[in-house]
Parts: sequence; structure tokens; C-alpha cells
Amino acid sequence: MSGMSILAVALALSPAFALAQSSGGSVPDGFIFTAAGDLISPKPFNLSTDQALARIAELFLHADLGFANQEGAIFEAESFKGWPAAENGGGIPVSPLEVARNLRSMGISIVSKANNHATDWGAEGLKATLSTLAEVGIVQAGSGPGLNEARAPGYMETRHGMAALVSVASTFPPMSVAAPSIEYRGMTLQSRPGISALHVRLVRRVSPEDFAALRRAVGGLAYPTPGREDEVRIGDVLFRKSNSPGSTWEMAETDQAAVLASVRQARAKAAFVLFTIHAHQTAGDQDDGPAPYQPEVLHYANEAASPNDPRPADFEPALFHAAIDAGADAVVRTGPHVLNGIEIYKGKPIFYSLGSLFFPFGQRRTFTTAAGETLKLPDESFESVVPVTTYEHGRVSEIRLYPVAIDTGSGPAAGSPFPASPEQARRILERMKALAMPFGTLVQIENGVGVIKPSL
Repeated sequence: MSGMSILAVALALSPAFALAQSSGGSVPDGFIFTAAGDLISPKPFNLSTDQALARIAELFLHADLGFANQEGAIFEAESFKGWPAAENGGGIPVSPLEVARNLRSMGISIVSKANNHATDWGAEGLKATLSTLAEVGIVQAGSGPGLNEARAPGYMETRHGMAALVSVASTFPPMSVAAPSIEYRGMTLQSRPGISALHVRLVRRVSPEDFAALRRAVGGLAYPTPGREDEVRIGDVLFRKSNSPGSTWEMAETDQAAVLASVRQARAKAAFVLFTIHAHQTAGDQDDGPAPYQPEVLHYANEAASPNDPRPADFEPALFHAAIDAGADAVVRTGPHVLNGIEIYKGKPIFYSLGSLFFPFGQRRTFTTAAGETLKLPDESFESVVPVTTYEHGRVSEIRLYPVAIDTGSGPAAGSPFPASPEQARRILERMKALAMPFGTLVQIENGVGVIKPSL
């Protein structure tokens, strides 16, 4: 696709050139949704000269809606008046304003800003990034000047009607959480900028004998749950007496209810509703992120024991199903830097992780979590798929999975995606096929592309 034709398609998909009126209800026939995982610190690029990236861009430009999770900040660092925050999501990635224009030119029209990097540069950095996105015509959801705005859907008009995004994060530094304005000593305090947060906690179930032994061993270091004799918190870990030992994740009910209410709100106004969550939690039974002890709230949970574990934490499928029941037409989980499985629930897709689209760690091959732990990045962190999903009769008719590799060199394209070679594509799709199988999803491989065709 030439630079001129790319621009023409981008204009055709912009809100100003929308061809349909807003409407709630079922997804229109022929609606095409293209998704990607994390965008971390992309460099400026030019689609007219970068033909490999232009081929990736075509997948977004031919869709009604192109989504990705925008991590980090986008503003001119040289003129920024603020400073990096004391807490961050594991670094302070920032890109210049030109990158936002580049992303919009490749068809990424709507992004999530509920993630662990949203406030790396503090509230002022978040404000500057939101201003940048608005300036170039990229719609965001998941963050805002207060809690109500952060939880509100983001809306974008497309050729097939209004699309909406509801976004939340369960992995975040505590300072990132947005808050509403409150009354305090006769004053109305301003709302706090930040993200829409879903507080979760890891509960370890232990036998009655082990529970008693724990209490004896730690003595006064154990904090009992008020009104309950079967729970104690030791540090940041909650232990619960149980006859079925194991681990489980629990969501804060108020957060969960608010998120699902936003999905229902979006359903009433939009023809297509997307729900996304930034969640590093997996089925691993450890939480390596320390959190301040606050007995009145659920705690910050950063990462599970194995961030590359493809098994989701048990709260995630439950939440995703509830989101679809509330009106979501697709669910995308971001956060893991590797591919996870795909589920089709009631005719709607759930992408458990799409890895990354831009990921500039090819030379370093390491990543430091918010908890301070250095993780080694496997080769799979630099391989992904871009799913292009088509809807008919309000349900998925086909998903085409395009294999993508990320440049791990040190040149101008470092960290940028390109179409995978035939051998690499085969390896990616075979892995994707294996990851989708536990969810009952069949991925067929046709001419170097993964194809999912659910029964209508």
C-alpha cells in the first residue's frame, strides 16, 4: 500500500468521515475489528518508507476499529515541565508526539490507557499524554481527570456505527488509581487523575492445621480479618482456612460492579463494544509485588509467579464472561508480553493476550517489574499475532490471525513489528493453535495465516 493510499484509508476511517450514525444494539454485519497487544515506546516511523510496517498497518487500516494498549507516555520530553513519578510500572517509557500521529496513520484509532505505565510521569504526564492522543484523533478509555471519567466508555464513530471501549487494569502502582472529588471539612476537593482500577487480591487457602501453625509461627505479625476467624493477613498475603488448599484471586465487588455498569452503558449507545483489561496476574500462586498494608481496601497485585504462564488467573475468565453477558462484543487482555489463548464465548472472542506490537527490548532481553524483579524475556516475547475479526449476525464469523515478529536488532526499526517469515509464522501459529485448544477453540493454518471459524 502506498503512502497516499494509506492516508486515504486513514481519513476514511476517521470520525470526521464517518458514514453511519450512532446506534446501540447488535454488531452490524461485516464489522471488522483488528486488535494488538502492548505499544511500548515506539519510535517515529514512516509508512511510505517502511514497507514491512506498512503491511502490518494494512490490517488496521482496512478495519472499522483498530485497538492497542498504549503503555508509557507520549509527549515532548524536552518541554515537559513535570518529572518522573516515585512509582512506575517498571520504567518510564516516553515517545514524542510524532509517534501518536504515526499510530493514528496506521489505523490504531482507539487505545487503552488503564495500565501500569499510565502515571510513570505523574498526573501531569498522564494529562499531557491524553492531550496528545486527543490532538491526533486517537480515542482512549481507562484513564482521565477523575474516577468517573476513567471508568467511562470511550466512543468512536465508524463506518458501521458507534464503537465503544471500556478499559480497566488490575496491575498498577497504587498511585495510579483515579478518585472522584470529595467533600472535606466544608471544601470540595478536586478529583484525582488516574486510571480505572480493578483491585484484586490473591488468597491462599490452607488446611486448618497449617492455618493454626501459621498463626503460632508469626504471632503478632498476623492481621486477622475483622469479623472473621478463618482469615489472617501476613505481610501482603491473605491466608484463609479451608479444607481444599490452593489459591484463588478475588475481585473487589465495587470495582467489578462499576466496570460492568460501564459495559452496559456502552452497550446502550454503541453498535460495537470492546472490553479490555491490563492484567499481569496468571494462574501462578505467588504475587511478587509488595504492596502497602491497608486493611480497609483490597491490595495492589502486580505480577503472578510466572508472567509467562499462559493459564489465566481464575478471576479473569469469570470477569470476561460477565463482560460479554453485560454487552461486550470482544474482550482483549493486555499485559503479558507473550501470546495466550483465545476463547469464543457466546459467539464473542476473548483474546487472553496478544503479546506486544511495539517492544524495544530486543537488545536487552530483560525487563524490570514494578516490584523490582528483573525478568528474562524469552524469544516468544518478540512474536505475536494480529487478529482481524469479522462479525455476522451479531457474532464472530471469522478470525484471521496474522503472525508478526518484532525487530530485535539495534537499527532504526528496532522494536517495531513486521510480517513473520514463513518458518517463523508456522511456529507462531502452531503455538497459537496449542494455546487456543484448552479453550475449545480450533485454529486452522491456511497459507501462513491462522483461521478461526466458529459455528454461527
